[in-house]
Amino acid sequence: MRLIACCLFGAAALALPTSASAWSPLRGENSNAKKGNALMAQEQYGPALEAYDEAARELPDARAVQLNRGLALLAQDLGEQAKEALLAAADPAASPNTRADAYYNLGIGYARQGDAISQQEEYEQASAHFREAADAFKRALRVRPGDRNAAWNLEYAMKRIREEEEKQEQEQQEQEQQEQQEQQDQQDQQDQQDQEQEQQQEQDQQQEQDQQQDQEQQQEQDQQQDQEQEQQQEQEQDQQQEQENKQEQEQSQPMPRSEVERFLDALEQNEENLPLQRARLRNAGRPPPEKDW
Repeated sequence: MRLIACCLFGAAALALPTSASAWSPLRGENSNAKKGNALMAQEQYGPALEAYDEAARELPDARAVQLNRGLALLAQDLGEQAKEALLAAADPAASPNTRADAYYNLGIGYARQGDAISQQEEYEQASAHFREAADAFKRALRVRPGDRNAAWNLEYAMKRIREEEEKQEQEQQEQEQQEQQEQQDQQDQQDQQDQEQEQQQEQDQQQEQDQQQDQEQQQEQDQQQDQEQEQQQEQEQDQQQEQENKQEQEQSQPMPRSEVERFLDALEQNEENLPLQRARLRNAGRPPPEKDW
């Protein structure tokens, strides 16, 4: 569907999808208005606007001049200025045709802005501009019922409203899905961090238990070694005591009779050997002395 811009030259209408280059000659004999009309016919919209501005100063109550100013501004994509001029042309004091044309082209201006905003993916604002366009086309139809171009563009505006709302809804759904995905990603990341932290705690606990177990085993080994050393010392002490007891027993036993007889015989034979024999008797059964050299 295309926007149809109204051309106010006689009863003709032009189908222009991207512009609203329509103008209307004034009935009065105003030179600046005539100049603006001629420039508009040549599509020289800037100079035409200058001529219409002069005509507006000369004819401040002429709503048709404001209408053509709005059309010249609209042709240059000066949307906000064009809307001001077209709203001024739609004054209730204007003629029905002027008002209808003003509302019609005001709808054109809003719809063109809606298209531009929609391309920027600002669907809510675009929908609002198409609503303004639809309202302007409805006003044009109230003033001039049966205007097929206005009805056509009203249908276009309503269609674009639905499209922009659908785009806006889809954008919201995508945004919600993205937020949900981000939340899910954050939750997954948090779960992973919690799991890693839990695993680290388990590892730390296991390491601590292992260390404690190692310490207990080491203590047991140390205790066992101490016990073995004590047992060994006790055994050594027992052996030493046993040896000492044995030596004492050997020393306390009486000299055998044969030794006594030999001693007596030696005494009779040589009394000089008596001290030596006595020493032998004293040392009988004792271990030899240790050397100290």
